[in-house]
Amino acid sequence: MSKIRQSFTLIELLIVIAIIVILTTAAIPIYGNLQVESQLNESSAQIIQILRTARGRSVAGLNDATHGVYFEINSGNDKYILYQGPSYTERESNYDRETTLDDSLHISTTLVDNDVNFSKGFGLPLGAGLPNAGAIILTHETSGNRTISINSLGIIKESH
Repeated sequence: MSKIRQSFTLIELLIVIAIIVILTTAAIPIYGNLQVESQLNESSAQIIQILRTARGRSVAGLNDATHGVYFEINSGNDKYILYQGPSYTERESNYDRETTLDDSLHISTTLVDNDVNFSKGFGLPLGAGLPNAGAIILTHETSGNRTISINSLGIIKESH
């Protein structure tokens, strides 16, 4: 009775390694795109949530005040600040909640002075005391962007 010895040949081993290298090389750009997409989605959702929080606080009349969100742009890393008061410049700074974006994300807005304040009791968007419907554009430096719009009734939604 003879024993049959089974093993891989060098050629079979090299073919398997080549296939793994090819698949890994193909997967890296896909993974990178998924990371960008995920980062945009997460940051966009956070901005929408902070805008809705400001509006909800104003509608409820929390601390008998209005609430808003200010977008600080081109200061190194862009950031946004949830605040209490009639405007960002007249806010009560001890109520501020600041969020800084990652280096690869940038904000631009069509809002007056990059500030939206929601009217007490109604939640209408105001800027410098005037109606202030507009958009916040969140852009990733390599690819992709998200647009968050605020209409004249204070309804906040995202569009791609």
